Amino acid sequence: MQTLSENGPKRKAQELRAQIDGRLATLAGAVDEVRASETFRAYLDTQAKFHSYSWHNCMLIAMQRPSATQVAGYRQWQKLGRQVRKGEKSIAIIAPCTYKREVERDDGETDIEAGVYFRAVSVFDIAQTDGDDLPTVDVPTIDAVADDLLAKLLTVARSREIRVNFGQIPSGAFGVSKGGTIDIDDQHPTGQQAKTLAHELAHEALHKQDRPHGLTRGIAELEAESVAYVVGTHFGLDCEVRSSRYIALWNGDGKALKASLDRIATTARDIIDDVEAPNARKGVAA
Repeated sequence: MQTLSENGPKRKAQELRAQIDGRLATLAGAVDEVRASETFRAYLDTQAKFHSYSWHNCMLIAMQRPSATQVAGYRQWQKLGRQVRKGEKSIAIIAPCTYKREVERDDGETDIEAGVYFRAVSVFDIAQTDGDDLPTVDVPTIDAVADDLLAKLLTVARSREIRVNFGQIPSGAFGVSKGGTIDIDDQHPTGQQAKTLAHELAHEALHKQDRPHGLTRGIAELEAESVAYVVGTHFGLDCEVRSSRYIALWNGDGKALKASLDRIATTARDIIDDVEAPNARKGVAA
């Protein structure tokens, strides 16, 4: 027989789970709205026109123009309504080219031989062009002060033996999870830093040891951002616009979010419980 004192925590846990489920349903709807918008469809159509470069070519681009963000050939930029400026220095990459040729056999007959060779081609970064603006999907920074939440999330990280480093991240990422260590870019408001730390704590909990077989990067980002959304919203941060657009850009949708519902809800609940624990409220590591 359960006593009244036992019923209290159980009821509180049930209420929190109901709140989390409701927030995730709201987020799923917001993500699908982003994906259905004309702006997002136009963005995807444009991105589909950019070539996906190999790791080696990405290295070549980075070596020649470290600031490059979007690259394409001279003619492709023209098709996109932009023109490479006169005098701009091209970026050399390696492109595969296929060929077929006739090869004579010993018996005098011929076979068709197919193969691949590589040649240097020139591409240009968008910053080297002028013309029509490309469709974009803005993922806004959370411009809020959340010093208290950030401090409590740091206490949660310490209690989980996760080291958190603050400083500018050269890649432009807001945060990076490294398995036992998290880097947070401190060039943003503390509301954004707190949301990012919740996101990286979710990666540490979900994707470092017990990562499901076949889990894609897109689903991993969907799960981590959904956890951050729930945690942030629970403590008063307005995360919906940023989180819904972030998830949509990682090819997430409401269906995929619902498929990960239990993993997201459990992880979010654990972080919320740890933040609200007495030691966290005091700002002291457990």
